[in-house]
Amino acid sequence: MRMMYILGIDVAKQTFDATVQTATGIHHYQAFPNTPEGFAQLNTWLTQLGIRQVHACMEATNIYWEALSMWLYERGHTVSVVNPARIKGYAQVQMQRNKTDKLDSAIIASFCATHKPDAWQPMSEAQRQLRDLVRYRDDLLQTRLQQQHRLRDTTNAVVRQSLEALLTVIATQLEEVQEAIDKHIKAHKELRTNVQLLTSIVGIGQITAMKLVAEFAAIDQYDSARSAAADTGVTPSHDESGTSVRRRSRMSNMGNVNLRAALYWPAITAMTHCPSFKACAARLLANNKPNNVIIGAVMRKLVHIIYGVLKHQTPYDPAKVLGPSASTSC
Repeated sequence: MRMMYILGIDVAKQTFDATVQTATGIHHYQAFPNTPEGFAQLNTWLTQLGIRQVHACMEATNIYWEALSMWLYERGHTVSVVNPARIKGYAQVQMQRNKTDKLDSAIIASFCATHKPDAWQPMSEAQRQLRDLVRYRDDLLQTRLQQQHRLRDTTNAVVRQSLEALLTVIATQLEEVQEAIDKHIKAHKELRTNVQLLTSIVGIGQITAMKLVAEFAAIDQYDSARSAAADTGVTPSHDESGTSVRRRSRMSNMGNVNLRAALYWPAITAMTHCPSFKACAARLLANNKPNNVIIGAVMRKLVHIIYGVLKHQTPYDPAKVLGPSASTSC
């Protein structure tokens, strides 16, 4: 039986640090540039160590991990991409007092060997392209807002002329990117179907639907709606101890920030226009739950609905989800 080695990787923008942990606890360490050339150097290093297959583990830090994880995946290695909070918690349990890139890669390797996290599955190429387009669109919107604020706050004629020209360019780019998104969705049946399914849900329009389709992992990677909600970071976080510690509940926020951002306004819309969601929010308010917890609960309910709609590939039916008395407006 072939031995599975553990490879802990601490990824940064320009470099990554790698620690191999053997079954006997021996560690081998090396640092590489986070480039295709660095990936080839990693392969050479593993070959020199006599290693053919690894279980590689890394943190989901920004987007710096994606190229390396795909490179490893395509070469038959098992890859796990975990929430950085899990690694931080594990390091604290191990009483790790120092923090360097080398130590971080060793901690990640130890975490992987101990907890054996689930294998990561990459997005389809079509979904990855959609995600890149959607995120770029959001960046353009943020840039436009920044420049609009600058235009509002300046009276300098030269600056105003420059900002107005820049805003015109951004507006043109936004139109072109949105057109590219629409064409991309129409060209891929799965994306097009999922967007149509999601727009059947209360509060979710075309823009939100395309964001959700772009950001959600493949639905078969989740074993339940609860795990999908946890991955989104909308599950509740409680802090209670003994009889004296009773801190207010809050959303965990330990998940995909882009998904949470996309779900915020749909949750507000559902609470405003859907009687069932409105009643749910009223019950939580009557129990003295803070506003962020109420919104989080509605967001979590929406994730459960999204999971069901995508899992079963059927449009949203409020009577099935919220009961036969649910209003058709939901």
